[in-house]
Amino acid sequence: MDPCSAPLRDRTDRCPGVLAQHEAADGWMARVRLPGGRVDAAGLEAVDDVASWGNGLIELTSRASLQIRGLDGGASEHVADRLRAGGLLPSIAHDRVRNLLASPVAGRHPRSVAASDDVVAGLDRGLRADPALADLPARFLFAVDDGSQTVGVQRADVALVAERHVGFRLCLAGACTTLYAAPAGAPGLALGAARVFLEVLRDGSDGAWQVDDLSGGPGRLARCLGGELAPSAPLAPCPLEIGVLAQNDGRAAVTALPPLGRVDRSTVQRLATLASEVRLSTARTLTIVDVPAGDVAALTGELRSLGLVISHGSGWQGLSACAGLGACTRARADVRSAASARAGVRTAGAPAEHWSACERSCGRPVGVAVSVVASSDGLTVVTPRSANVAGDVPDALALLAGCRVA
Repeated sequence: MDPCSAPLRDRTDRCPGVLAQHEAADGWMARVRLPGGRVDAAGLEAVDDVASWGNGLIELTSRASLQIRGLDGGASEHVADRLRAGGLLPSIAHDRVRNLLASPVAGRHPRSVAASDDVVAGLDRGLRADPALADLPARFLFAVDDGSQTVGVQRADVALVAERHVGFRLCLAGACTTLYAAPAGAPGLALGAARVFLEVLRDGSDGAWQVDDLSGGPGRLARCLGGELAPSAPLAPCPLEIGVLAQNDGRAAVTALPPLGRVDRSTVQRLATLASEVRLSTARTLTIVDVPAGDVAALTGELRSLGLVISHGSGWQGLSACAGLGACTRARADVRSAASARAGVRTAGAPAEHWSACERSCGRPVGVAVSVVASSDGLTVVTPRSANVAGDVPDALALLAGCRVA
């Protein structure tokens, strides 16, 4: 199970990290934060080495991080040393709070209005430079969007959204404020909001883990910062599609989907030789940016040979599953095998679908339309009344006994 999935107000923050690992049925699991979803070749090599000490499985999370499974519980310091050498653990104190999402193409999308890589880097540096910010809850989430709205569907506690002629506007728990800053000052604006959040906690709101948990959350923090909530429409995320995107500089970005968000060591090893950097997204995709037009065909061929999905409309798109049988003691069914079979019959454009081996529904993406849950009563398919998908699901469900539709 995902230790972050249950309500956090009534217990200690147990979201895993590199040293604070989670014990699962297949061994210990280390979660590696990747600010902006970025991991370079040296980082990939470090991940591969650490995975060799476990069962070789590496997962992409809905917060654009990596999880390395099947580790020995006594090897956490050894794991930390290797990841530090690979540039993935620059601050042990801030390990679990470097939750920073970003647009995978970072200013390269045709809809982008500002470059954002430097803003992301500055925000991460500022976060690590402030010892007090190590006290942020491990679920507290930052995001930087370049104006293309390709960060994804996660609603960040503190977000910087690029707007033309304005700079980066501050948004809190999905609500935009009247506060904005030029690129150079944007990281400071976001970090100031995080510090105010901690001050509010110290003033007696210690049950809060995220901005939405505070009474009057977004508006309260905005006023503390000298602003107000802006009368603007909510942000409408538009995740980056898999396939090839023509960048606004004439080069290309290639986005691939690992089936069910999991890769093995051989894939990681090859990615480290194919690109100087890979970028993860909240949709559990991998993007390689700045690809010369003449190299796109060869790169997509290499990614397909690794079992990654490049073609838009694949049955794997929008399909996710929890760690499942053998990886979690709560698992009641082999939902990963069933979901894999389901991928072969899903139609293009099918609503997003998540398969869970128990009622906790770990790893369930935000806004998913179809939930398949293995409970003590059998398998349940839950769909919103507005979605005409119930008749499209049962083929793969026949793989598991006791299926019913709710």
